[in-house]
Amino acid sequence: MGFYPPAKRTEQAAALLHDIGKTVSDLGWLMRIIATLVGPRGVRFAMYHDHENLGVQMLQGISEQRTLDLIGGSVDDVGMVALRNADNI
Repeated sequence: MGFYPPAKRTEQAAALLHDIGKTVSDLGWLMRIIATLVGPRGVRFAMYHDHENLGVQMLQGISEQRTLDLIGGSVDDVGMVALRNADNI
């Protein structure tokens, strides 16, 4: 992980899975761009914007807590900062 070389397996999993909740909205690439621009209007756009919580729900019971915490954004540490930085490129 370029942004955080000492990343553990749970942190690497979070980096790979952090957008999995976006699949619930069933939006194609063009609609994802529009959803990003206009915000959480309507059910599917709202689901797209709530992807972190949806991802945590999807992975509950099959991922480790550290991975879930990072995906859900519920921690404030160097791993979370690295994930956010990587997500913003």
